[in-house]
Amino acid sequence: MRPFFNFLHYFIILPRTYIRVKAINRTLSELKKEIVKDPKWKAIIQKKDFELRMTQYVQVHSLLDYSLCGLAGRSISEKELKACVYFCACLPLYDDFFDKNNLSGDEIKALMKAPSNFVPKTPLEGLFIHLLKEVYRNLPNPALFAQYFEGLYYGQEESKKLLNPNLSFEEVEKIAFEKGGYSALLFRSILKHPLIEGEEEALYQLGAVGQLLDDLFDLWDDLEEGVNTIATKFDSDFNVVFNRYEIEVKKLKDLFLNLNYNVIHKHTFIRELMLMVNGGTLCGQQYIQLQKQNGGVFDIQKLERKQLICDMEDKSNWYKMVKLSISNA
Repeated sequence: MRPFFNFLHYFIILPRTYIRVKAINRTLSELKKEIVKDPKWKAIIQKKDFELRMTQYVQVHSLLDYSLCGLAGRSISEKELKACVYFCACLPLYDDFFDKNNLSGDEIKALMKAPSNFVPKTPLEGLFIHLLKEVYRNLPNPALFAQYFEGLYYGQEESKKLLNPNLSFEEVEKIAFEKGGYSALLFRSILKHPLIEGEEEALYQLGAVGQLLDDLFDLWDDLEEGVNTIATKFDSDFNVVFNRYEIEVKKLKDLFLNLNYNVIHKHTFIRELMLMVNGGTLCGQQYIQLQKQNGGVFDIQKLERKQLICDMEDKSNWYKMVKLSISNA
């Protein structure tokens, strides 16, 4: 009976998601109009790869914050949405900003806590700082945001170790989950309603699943670049990775269902969440199918890059993801 009720609920969830995306895109459009007034900033954001990444970050994470508000039985405010969109727009700049400057660790942490006190030296720094200042202007709890932002920074620093081929699975997992966990907590801190008991653990697990999902989609690139991830630790049998993903998703659902929120709101949240999570399920299933076609062995040397791309812009894949959500949400 659960899939049948899910089917009915998605008749409401899918149109509502479309309406939310339109609202998110309006805020993003306002951000772009503001940025392009500076020719040097305009040149940064109009690069094709940058604009695509920024849009994807904004839509996915803003939809998540919409759902987290719904979990608490409330609507997202304009200030919260603006903070989320502007912070998402920072993310494509984040790695370049911290990798391509000579700031010390203390200077970086000071910037993350108080961007208004920092004088930019390049257009990229200027854009990053401008966006981050707008985030802080719209935050309900800047101290909590700064706390989780610092945690994400340390997670980013630890992730540099993933180039070491001798890392154990446990070490790779700890680094990945910490980076993902602090990312989820950071986006939750944009919202004004307080965390309840057990929610921090559930959010940390949400970030862990999100990181594992990213690792699934980035499998080819990570293998080519020699980056250790949970998804690269398959040793010819990808079932090990896929089974682990399903276990972590199950744990995620259980943690949120155990929270002291309205039961209807919790089930709605899970259904909305599965629309994102099942992208990873679809990607994993694609890899398992390739393994079956290769005699039960997942050999990256015998595969082409295009075989390992799970294109979520493809409408057929999107419909498959919805079907998966109906069956297992």
